[in-house]
Amino acid sequence: MGVQFESLRTRRYPAGSSMADHFHETPSLCILIAGDYEEAVRGRSEQYRAGSLSFCPPYEPHAQRIGRSGASKLLLEPNTPVLAFLAEHIRLEEAPAIHTPAAAEIGRRMVAELSINDAFSSIALEGLGQELLALFGRSASQRADVPARWLRDACAYLAEHGHEPHDLRAIAAAVGCDPVRLSRGFRRKFGHTIGQHQRKLRVVAASELLAATRMPLAEIAQSCGFYDQSHLTRVFKAEVGCTPAAFRKRS
Repeated sequence: MGVQFESLRTRRYPAGSSMADHFHETPSLCILIAGDYEEAVRGRSEQYRAGSLSFCPPYEPHAQRIGRSGASKLLLEPNTPVLAFLAEHIRLEEAPAIHTPAAAEIGRRMVAELSINDAFSSIALEGLGQELLALFGRSASQRADVPARWLRDACAYLAEHGHEPHDLRAIAAAVGCDPVRLSRGFRRKFGHTIGQHQRKLRVVAASELLAATRMPLAEIAQSCGFYDQSHLTRVFKAEVGCTPAAFRKRS
């Protein structure tokens, strides 16, 4: 086998079968060579098809439902140096996955070499393993730079309803995401919490009204979702560095 992996093994699953929540003690990469299945992991539902390449963290609960055509997988257990390298560039704890026909092709070639198992197979597997890891690392890190759909939806939802009081569960329900995952993902991607984001949106709305109207501060506070004028003043000064009245004078 290739030196990057502690083990390589193939598994086949019958059509329509399922596995309830379970976990594995060792981390693994999985290439779906043929078939399809659905997996529930980390509060999300992932659809895998031929060419999907996914990482399963150790002790991460997940459940699977195999599709009508069954599923054929190649399971690879990366060694410690490979895991350390990948962890420098990818958030492996998020159970990342990529979807590309190139992964299925590499997987089929690796399965073929396992079957041949001659003096040259280990060399071939090492080269294919390097190609696979480069494909996974490059694609997964690029995907991580793009906000997930539910993060984009959360930003759009907050922009539209920013003046209304919403707790985390309500926002998560509106975008179809687990509250804990939404909270962690939002802070990691944007550098602040959802609550802080809401306050920033309200301050922006208040500053626009301060600059464009002569609306009393109490009415601006109520219009922009603050409890009262003193709450507006306190939050505005913390965000902008001056009081609403001083901001209006300078505008």
